[in-house]
Amino acid sequence: MNYYYAIIVVVLCILLTFSCTDKKDKSLRDFNDYSFDTLLSGEGLYNIGYEFNIDGKYYVDKKYNFIYQTQDLNNKNILIPNTFSNNQFPIYWRETNLPFRIIKKANSDTLIIIKDNKKFIFKRKKNVN
Repeated sequence: MNYYYAIIVVVLCILLTFSCTDKKDKSLRDFNDYSFDTLLSGEGLYNIGYEFNIDGKYYVDKKYNFIYQTQDLNNKNILIPNTFSNNQFPIYWRETNLPFRIIKKANSDTLIIIKDNKKFIFKRKKNVN
């Protein structure tokens, strides 16, 4: 009878240990390693946080980010409406206002965003963090 209690206590300790670990960090995927061809709907800014959600799965930009360097203020206003700043600053793909379609191949050097029937090609850059 005491063996049953000992086994139950050990099993409960193991379950408690696994439930207290940070599972969220383990489930985050590296955005660069996955392909996408999906529509991101909604309103406002897509995301400027550490993690972001695409089709119910969470991703992070671990090694790379995708940047669009515009020379045209009209194109910048399509991606980020009401932008009046100069064109020297790059646009990160997650700063784009929703809705838009995202197309990316796994480990690709480019990411394509289609917004208002215009195609924008974002180039991959290594994160400096």
